[in-house]
Amino acid sequence: MEVSLLQSYFLPKRYAPSKAPVLGLISAGTPLDPSPFSVRRRMPIPPSFRRFGMFVLQVDGDSMTLADGSGITHGCFVLVDGKDLITDQGHTFAFRLPDGTMVVKRLRLFQGRPAMYSDNAAYPPVQLDPSIRNCGRVYAVSRDGQHWEMTRYRGWGGNA
Repeated sequence: MEVSLLQSYFLPKRYAPSKAPVLGLISAGTPLDPSPFSVRRRMPIPPSFRRFGMFVLQVDGDSMTLADGSGITHGCFVLVDGKDLITDQGHTFAFRLPDGTMVVKRLRLFQGRPAMYSDNAAYPPVQLDPSIRNCGRVYAVSRDGQHWEMTRYRGWGGNA
């Protein structure tokens, strides 16, 4: 009798969605002309990358491309966890600028204050201010929209 009473308190297991909405473009370089982001389509996501609150953005620009050509390159897709807003230095995030433009940058400190950094040394850091909104952590990247790999943490030395 007591066991059945306890079982009623447990909720059934929920599965993360198998597809993520593609919301539009995200700049990796010069901010794009702001345009309304709307769901264009849904992209299938492999089971190991599924999360609640995930969405996909397509990258436009080369500020997150490393010197060897790896990293987050122009045209690839990034998978963003919209619920992972805990800012930790060295991780990559999707930020919304005051004009509505989305940019993908790495979070680090610049002169003791949080700033958006590019992996490409040609782009200077931009300090964060209260008008810039963190939209979630970029946790996976795909060059073709089918094969995904986890993004890497890059500490101060750029290792990892």
